[in-house]
Amino acid sequence: MKLKDEFAGYRAFLIDMDGVVWRGSEVIYEAIETVNVLLDIGKYVAFITNNSTRSRADYVKRLNLIGVNVRPEQVITSGYATALFVSHNLSLKEVYVIGEEGLIKELEDAGIHVVGDAEVLLSHVEAVVVGLDRQLTYAKLATALKALHRGAIFIATNEDSTLPTERGLMPGAGAIVAALACASGRRPDYVIGKPNRWIFDVALERLGVKRHEVLVIGDRLDTDVMGAYNAGMDSALVLTGVAKPPDIRSARLKPRYVLSTLGELLDR
Repeated sequence: MKLKDEFAGYRAFLIDMDGVVWRGSEVIYEAIETVNVLLDIGKYVAFITNNSTRSRADYVKRLNLIGVNVRPEQVITSGYATALFVSHNLSLKEVYVIGEEGLIKELEDAGIHVVGDAEVLLSHVEAVVVGLDRQLTYAKLATALKALHRGAIFIATNEDSTLPTERGLMPGAGAIVAALACASGRRPDYVIGKPNRWIFDVALERLGVKRHEVLVIGDRLDTDVMGAYNAGMDSALVLTGVAKPPDIRSARLKPRYVLSTLGELLDR
């Protein structure tokens, strides 16, 4: 198998995972086959996701388990990009986190201390970092709110309203960010993940190619397609996740390509 002619000119493919490679625990095997063809013919492939619940190492393990051999530098999560931004751009040393183990690990690996609830009550915290947290509690929101009221920087890994799973759409990190924004009366100071350019610039540095040589592939108009536009890259929207044909027809910004599945990259 080979790439269809319209895709053969791209040197690199920046591929979302949720809704493209899998939906929750359900693997989209046609996507796995396509990724392996891209790797076999010498294309640069990296995975980019707004989902911060897993670390890059965890994503590598999962991808390897389903038959895709990648290295950590080929995975860019919003958690990893946030950790880079917090440590390199803001030079912060400690943060309070609403999020899961993957986000916490990326922050700690970057040398950032993740404080506990008691520490927030006793001292000033430099920033509150918010990602998807499927164990979210009222107490976590209350602690984060206290830190924001004391002047902490408000950082969102992403603002995805939903997350595609095998059971359908579930609330995403954006729902948590919105709750905290409503309570605090302020928007995040920084949003790191798609559609913002920062996460794409991190990916581009890892790929080592030019913007016009990259095709961004995802399942969302508001993050993947808009993000590719913001980063000066072409986009392809797959219909295996969030976006559906009526969404495309009504969208102001449209992808360059629309694919039923990732497998439509290939000339079978």
